[in-house]
Amino acid sequence: MLRPLLASLLLCSAATTASAATIYKHVDKDGHVTFTNVPMRGARAVLVTPAADEAPPAPPRASSSRPASAAAPAHIPSVDSGTQRQRDAGRRRILQTELDNEQRALGEARQSLQDAGKKAGATPAQLQRLRDAVTDRERNIAALKQELGNAGDGN
Repeated sequence: MLRPLLASLLLCSAATTASAATIYKHVDKDGHVTFTNVPMRGARAVLVTPAADEAPPAPPRASSSRPASAAAPAHIPSVDSGTQRQRDAGRRRILQTELDNEQRALGEARQSLQDAGKKAGATPAQLQRLRDAVTDRERNIAALKQELGNAGDGN
């Protein structure tokens, strides 16, 4: 079962990376099919061409050094400015709600750490777990504040 899948993957890989390369198909005595780019005894050459409707791969995206006035490529749908403003406002609301939740959770985590520090029976492992929870909340808050700053830039 794995062999036909591997052969298909090999065939697809070979077809997309080197359309001019020769591919060989070999069927063994048990009926297992193997595709390879290496000639084998009993293998037949197979003609492989890319599909005519296949678009060439898109070039890698450059950094956002493109001027804002430049038109978007044809394969990227454009959104009118009103729709984009609504999306940005929704994103800011979601980020703000998450920030509020994290700040509330940070207060609770700090209180739990403080309470555990006052207890005589708190183990070092418990205290460390509570310290880690406070640190995680602080990191989340910093990340959310950064995202909110980016959302303000229209990014």
